[in-house]
Amino acid sequence: MAIVVFPITMLARFLLERMKVNKMFAFVFVGQIGFILLLYFTHSYMWALAFGITWGLIGGIERIVISMILPNYFGRKHIGSIKGVATTVTVMASAFGPLPFGLAFDLFGGYQEILLAILSFPVLGVIACLFSPKPVKLT
Repeated sequence: MAIVVFPITMLARFLLERMKVNKMFAFVFVGQIGFILLLYFTHSYMWALAFGITWGLIGGIERIVISMILPNYFGRKHIGSIKGVATTVTVMASAFGPLPFGLAFDLFGGYQEILLAILSFPVLGVIACLFSPKPVKLT
């Protein structure tokens, strides 16, 4: 995954110059749906490799899109506070994120059910991105 992220960030910058940031973010969420489904069907080394590459492709684009979307939608005046809150939420989600997976494994003996359940998050993300209003510059 990490090997793929670096070169993709260069491509993402190129694409963002030609696309609206909310459409690119919707693409990221569609990609997340794709790699979650890949993980759902992963039963061999080759599928796991395909998952890692896809995750890296989407992750590289996501890093650039997020760095663009925050100032575009929220402005630069309070960007430090906004990024601070976003980073805190991200760290907390990273810490508590494995819990539903562990519970699902204990209850169902596998991860298929939780993978299907978490598909709702990127689906909601696509909807939010496509219906987000154009950023308005405040003076």
